[in-house]
Amino acid sequence: MTENSASFILDCRGDPATKPILTGVEAAGRLEGMLFELTLRQTYRNASDRVLEVVYTFPLPYQSVLLGFASELNGERQVGTIVATRDAERQYEKSLADGDAPVMLEALPGGLHTANIGNLKPGDEIVLEVRFAQLLRFEQGRLRLSIPTTIAPRYGNAESAGLQPHQIPTASLTAEYPLALSVTVCGAWADGTIECPTHRCTREVVEGGLRVQLAPGTWLDRDVVIIATPLKPLTTVVTASSDAISPDAPVVVMASFQPPHTEPRQRIALKLLVDCSGSMAGDSIASARIAVQSALDGLADQDHVSVSRFGSTVDHIVGPIPFSPKAQREARTRIGTIHADLGGTEMEAALLSVFEIPMPSGDSVADVLMFTDGEIWDTQSMVQSARASRHRIFVIGVGSSAAEGVLRSLAEATGGACEFATPGEALEAAAARMLVRIRQQPWGHARIEWRGDALWQTPLPLSVFGGDTVISFAGMQEQGMPPSAHLWVKNPSGEEFEVASGHAFEFSRGDTLSRMAAARRVAATSESESLKLSLAYQLMSTQTHCILVHERDDADKATEDAQLHRVDSMLAAGWGATGSAMRSDVSFSILTPPTTSMTSIANTFDDMDDDTGDADAFDAEANKTQEATLGDIMVCVLEHLRRSGGVRGLDSRCDALILNAETVYALDTLTSLGIRRGEAWLVLAFWVSQRATGELDIAASNMLKQHLLGVDAQLIEKSMAWLERLLGGFGNSDWTPSREKRLQRALMRQ
Repeated sequence: MTENSASFILDCRGDPATKPILTGVEAAGRLEGMLFELTLRQTYRNASDRVLEVVYTFPLPYQSVLLGFASELNGERQVGTIVATRDAERQYEKSLADGDAPVMLEALPGGLHTANIGNLKPGDEIVLEVRFAQLLRFEQGRLRLSIPTTIAPRYGNAESAGLQPHQIPTASLTAEYPLALSVTVCGAWADGTIECPTHRCTREVVEGGLRVQLAPGTWLDRDVVIIATPLKPLTTVVTASSDAISPDAPVVVMASFQPPHTEPRQRIALKLLVDCSGSMAGDSIASARIAVQSALDGLADQDHVSVSRFGSTVDHIVGPIPFSPKAQREARTRIGTIHADLGGTEMEAALLSVFEIPMPSGDSVADVLMFTDGEIWDTQSMVQSARASRHRIFVIGVGSSAAEGVLRSLAEATGGACEFATPGEALEAAAARMLVRIRQQPWGHARIEWRGDALWQTPLPLSVFGGDTVISFAGMQEQGMPPSAHLWVKNPSGEEFEVASGHAFEFSRGDTLSRMAAARRVAATSESESLKLSLAYQLMSTQTHCILVHERDDADKATEDAQLHRVDSMLAAGWGATGSAMRSDVSFSILTPPTTSMTSIANTFDDMDDDTGDADAFDAEANKTQEATLGDIMVCVLEHLRRSGGVRGLDSRCDALILNAETVYALDTLTSLGIRRGEAWLVLAFWVSQRATGELDIAASNMLKQHLLGVDAQLIEKSMAWLERLLGGFGNSDWTPSREKRLQRALMRQ
């Protein structure tokens, strides 16, 4: 099933004879200082009887830098070269026509990459090796490393975001790719606290640090997150390295500043914006509700707040109002009832609407705090509009595969910041850290004073937040003296002062630092200059590809046209309520509650005895070993009505059932519409009885209808519609729908 341009892109297609082509991924990384390096190896095997051209779009971390690309075809290794896009494409097409096996890697916006493997013959096995480095940030007392593994379906037109049709990723409900990953944590990080909130893992002391290894049974279906908290706060670090590519500036210097916190502002004007589009259903919207409630905990009486939610439309549900105990209660009530039922992710329209909410008198700045998974394609116009709005945008990205590139570009363009919290991480802590940033007196106009003449310098962020890392590179001529760097900022009054400084205490070997510096320069220069830098430093960019060719012997050349095969991504865990990535303690699972046979329920209902007090066909108190199905609930309601003759006491009887989260949420939704709890159970049972046409269900429906005569008919109709939307994907006797059913249920909410 594939939806069109203004949609989430999902794929259930596939030819079983050619799957799986991607058989698994192995990765090994190293975290030292602020630098993370990872080598991942993707294995592809053609088990079909046809020659294939394999295309796979996959993510790498945002702002990571490709250091090396190679492939091994049936054991023979070739190393890739970065060339201009047109040259790479010509070489690829020629090699494809010649019957050889070309491999080309393309860089896409936001950290996405597309691998193209030409002429993979039946029985061939090829391993693609990608080596990259990433500079991490020490933020509010901790370092968070996130390794993306899949691309969640996104809303909008991917081609408008610059992707070609063959590059557009598709997510499959049935794809399963194993992941084996280990990360060696070195230096001060290894002495502190290491957590992996997303996966089960083992820890082993090794030479140079601590090795964190994911447990067997890990899949490419969610970000891998490792959080390191050092024993002591980090200080400013200045590192120097030689640059053999640049004769004018043979020394490259990186400064990683740790500025202190500023005094908090007297009051803030905060506009909370919650993504309620279909992709947020399940884990993401549950996480967002927790995060929003936690953000409210950080507000004070002198603050102002508004709350809005969006999808295809925008709904302003609170304020703007002065924050008070009464306002807090109102906001909490409204937030507790929000769910992902507003269709597509029209984020730009939502932001424009929120920008129009009037600010309190006397406040020159209002901040937007948005909770979203960021799964959209169209971002350029949105970022431009946000930059012109005079609002700072802060984002908490939720879900198991949030689009970091989208959200960071939006936040950084407006002087805001990002936090990410996948299922398993503490949402309350993420909200608290974000409020610390928002409350700080804004620091801007940052500049660095370098010891020595800097021939070039990479741009600094619009805003500097105490407790967060500020990173900059510079090119120097002098090699004799240790470089130093001093960070200066201006406060709101225009006064400039120094907030952090450091001197080089180490000299980095190799070319990693100089190439990472060049990558920052590529993003901030003209097209012609960026192409020169990309080719000189062998960097992937929108103007370059990486190409290599496995030349086959004449007898081994492919002689038939290759059939295009697009490798699907695994569907991100918990996306659109298709499952759950929520962890409990040290493990996580897709929720598969126990079930009850509808046949046994029907037999039980037939055996009910109105005259026998101990003929309790469905005793809620006794049935405490499994979750009640929808059929169980209907039988329990009918049993109560037969015994008592009315609704009185129904809520107490049914509340003794073991309920899953879906049922609890559905009942809470009905009560938020204005139905009393006992009547909510009655409406739920009536909805269940209406789903089938058997003799038993007709009799049950007629009995329930008599007890609903006193309830407003329009309210019943509205409640029935909500129950269909929230629970319609489940059967009456089974809480374990297939992944396909879960997807259908998620799409019904859009």
